[in-house]
Amino acid sequence: MLGAIAGDVIGSVHEFLGQKTKDFPLFVEESRFTDDSVLSIAVADCLLTGSPYVEKFRAYAKTYPDRCYGMGFWRWVESGSRQPYNSWGNGAAMRVSPIACAFETLEGVLKEAKVSAEVTHNHPEGVRGAQATATATFLARKGKSKNNIRQTIEEQFGYDLSRTTDLIRQSYSFNESCQQTVPRPLLLFSIQSTMRTLSDWPFRLVATPTLWRALQGGDRGCILRRSAQHRGRGPGIAG
Repeated sequence: MLGAIAGDVIGSVHEFLGQKTKDFPLFVEESRFTDDSVLSIAVADCLLTGSPYVEKFRAYAKTYPDRCYGMGFWRWVESGSRQPYNSWGNGAAMRVSPIACAFETLEGVLKEAKVSAEVTHNHPEGVRGAQATATATFLARKGKSKNNIRQTIEEQFGYDLSRTTDLIRQSYSFNESCQQTVPRPLLLFSIQSTMRTLSDWPFRLVATPTLWRALQGGDRGCILRRSAQHRGRGPGIAG
């Protein structure tokens, strides 16, 4: 989960810019944690306390209201509704990492990932993205090979992980759907060097001054920036 938070902070300054270079500093003064970190911690809180997801998601969002939530999610928070809003966005996948660490069987991970997703992202693609992400994380935690993880994701969830990173980079642009965003990091993971253990680099990252400042900061303008990304959506909602 700390690795997911570090990645969220690192990516916070790049999300809307369309950068395609690998040459950039990991942490800068403007780095901030976003809604994905907030809701990942909310998921962990639910797993530890047995609290309902719907209550914790809303409570955490209201505690940290300036963290760049998707407009569909933010409307759900403000509405007070307990009903999901049929989102196919990647939000449920972005917050799912604690579930992969809380269960000892893949069956348990899949079941809980579905439960956590359907609170908001009850569209089949929203659920699929959350389950695929949780599955990859769980299998990595269990020491499975990258080939095994890749094969499992392709067979169980139907994602195409055959494209190369260079090919994806040529035409890729900002997108927040599960269909377009979940397979990409899974592909990148499957071709990169072996993932470090949970007791290694994420803990050292948290201790760095730049990341600490990022965890204290905020971005009050990002909810407004998000609104433009949600106009003109078809069936289902991202966010």
